[in-house]
Amino acid sequence: MKTILIVEDELIVAENISQILQDADYKVCGMASSAAEALEYIHASKPDLLICDIRIKGEKTGIELIREISQTANIRVIYLTAFADMATLKLAADTQPLAYIVKPFTEKQLLTAVAMALFEQADVIMPTKRELDILKFMALGLGSKEMAARLNISEYTVKTHRKNLLKKYNASSGGELVALAAKQKWILD
Repeated sequence: MKTILIVEDELIVAENISQILQDADYKVCGMASSAAEALEYIHASKPDLLICDIRIKGEKTGIELIREISQTANIRVIYLTAFADMATLKLAADTQPLAYIVKPFTEKQLLTAVAMALFEQADVIMPTKRELDILKFMALGLGSKEMAARLNISEYTVKTHRKNLLKKYNASSGGELVALAAKQKWILD
């Protein structure tokens, strides 16, 4: 089972994240409020994913922590922070996180980002040509009726494809499917 370390200095927020993850059957290996504490957990637990705030206790920021650990370990990162200014985004982007979630966040946003971050490339089954068509139209924001008209198939068939895609990729929403398709570069054109 994949493990997740939460690096968040607001205890209530950290506990909320932990509860959401545990309720979704993820294993949380710890909660750290500073870079020093996070490094201890990382060395002891070797988590697969860090959910990291940018402003944390201590001298180092979350971004500085990620820069440091990326030199010696390959750990996936999701930033979860209240900061959305361009300077912070650029600094965070330089560390190549898998997601950047701005507080306040929803449970669905968090779980979708975690699922995508932990999704293994080897697990991916390529969609059929028709499924790719559906995914591309979903990314464009088209509804089932409009997709059906463009593909010359019934609306019921489109809905069946959408339902099958959700099941095939264990996704909980169309947005999650589109995010997966984008990550896998199935819908570039």
